[in-house]
Amino acid sequence: MLFTDAHMHLVQCGALPRVAEDVSGYYACTCAHDRDEFVRQKEMILSCSDERLHFISAFGIHPQNPLEENLSFLEGLIRAGEIQAIGEAGFDLFTPDFAAEIAAQETVWSAQVEFAARYGIPLVVHCRKAQERLFRDARKLKLIPSVIFHSFAGSPQDGRSLLKRGIQAFFSFGKPLLNGKKSAIACMRELPLERILLETDAPFQTLKNEAATNPTEIVRVYQTAQALRGCPLEAIEEQVSKNFFEAYGL
Repeated sequence: MLFTDAHMHLVQCGALPRVAEDVSGYYACTCAHDRDEFVRQKEMILSCSDERLHFISAFGIHPQNPLEENLSFLEGLIRAGEIQAIGEAGFDLFTPDFAAEIAAQETVWSAQVEFAARYGIPLVVHCRKAQERLFRDARKLKLIPSVIFHSFAGSPQDGRSLLKRGIQAFFSFGKPLLNGKKSAIACMRELPLERILLETDAPFQTLKNEAATNPTEIVRVYQTAQALRGCPLEAIEEQVSKNFFEAYGL
């Protein structure tokens, strides 16, 4: 079996994943959000001796900490070929404290969208309570080779609308599928399978009474997706892997 994890945080996981012997390959996009974290992320990837493990390295300015001074560092990474995706980038209005930073969020979002279009690099999007801003910027997003909506919180209608606007969109889902989140379940059932990605967001997105999410839990996400789509696990594995390679330009 080959598994792909469209979004996780390798440094926060603390160690490289240890996959089962029957897993032929594991591909994951790991995101870093400050300079020290990126250095550690790079070190961890370079230390990997398991030929089955493959990592897409990403760096982005997270909306929960929208530091404009990191924009030059981000562009330097892109120009040097150090990253294969920008992210997470986006908006977070989930708490009053986050919402108070909306001006800075807008600034770093606009810059990252412009970088993704200019340099032809995928963009990983984090968006909470700000879906309308994605539609507002649809004309800019359609200039990007692929836009990965991490833990997509919209409805199936929202997803179809983004696709109709010409955005090369991929919609990623993780443990909220296991937690019974209605919008995620509806999207998994109704959106085109060729636009679906799966993720863990490890070590985050835990279920009740869990301390952390392990990257190997991607297997549970695949199994839940398979049950929701009502097709063989092999069909999910094949199509989602194809989507991952297309989304990240592999």
